[in-house]
Amino acid sequence: MLHTPEFLAARHAAMLAQTGFVGVDATDPTGPAGHARGIQVASRLTSDYRQRWRPNAMDVTPQQVVDCFVAAKIRNWVLMGLHGYVGYLPMPRATQDVDVMVSYVEKTMATKAIARCWPTLIQTSLSQVVRFMDPADVDQDGNPQPVIDVMLPWSPFQELILKEHVIEDEQTGSRYPTVEAAIVSKYAALVSPHRSWEKKQQDAVDLRRIIRANHNQIDQDRLRTLAALVWENGAEELTSFLHLAITEKPFPI
Repeated sequence: MLHTPEFLAARHAAMLAQTGFVGVDATDPTGPAGHARGIQVASRLTSDYRQRWRPNAMDVTPQQVVDCFVAAKIRNWVLMGLHGYVGYLPMPRATQDVDVMVSYVEKTMATKAIARCWPTLIQTSLSQVVRFMDPADVDQDGNPQPVIDVMLPWSPFQELILKEHVIEDEQTGSRYPTVEAAIVSKYAALVSPHRSWEKKQQDAVDLRRIIRANHNQIDQDRLRTLAALVWENGAEELTSFLHLAITEKPFPI
């Protein structure tokens, strides 16, 4: 019978007996990359992909979106998604769109600013998101790919992020979430019933890596305050997730 304790023990023993890959993972970096370097690496990877395989696609970078918002004098916003937490990862990766969360008050200003900067993008309003898609970059079914997502704070924890958990980078004008906000945002996505199983797998990987790379810098009180706003038992569950990540145990999702 598959996946019994006996089966898993036998599989582990059989794989352990093989000699390949011993010590390979030990060479991976374990500390956070830092916001500036994380954004730089992620942007370079995405731009290289577009130049090689999507030459007609619009190459919108996080810095361009930041500059657009600064020029439009939008005040209450923060990078979210990968570009918001990439600096907390030991090994930055790429993504194809830029996610930015704005207050409801500045939603119209933000969407108009993006439309002025990139007038050829297709604008679509979805639940809590205004999505800008590139008609020159389509998937295998002919659907235009998202380039910029303007998110709105659909939960009290996101409202608190905008209010108290934003770090400003004076050199670039970038605004990104604190490590506590990044962790809670990944946790909220991981436990959301509206999130696809495939995306939850990536959420789990990112959450684990953020926790392990930054666990000595986490403010537990600020983390628990945010997590309690995700749902009534969020603080207790996320605290247990921290322990599971550090001890290399799977998340119960």
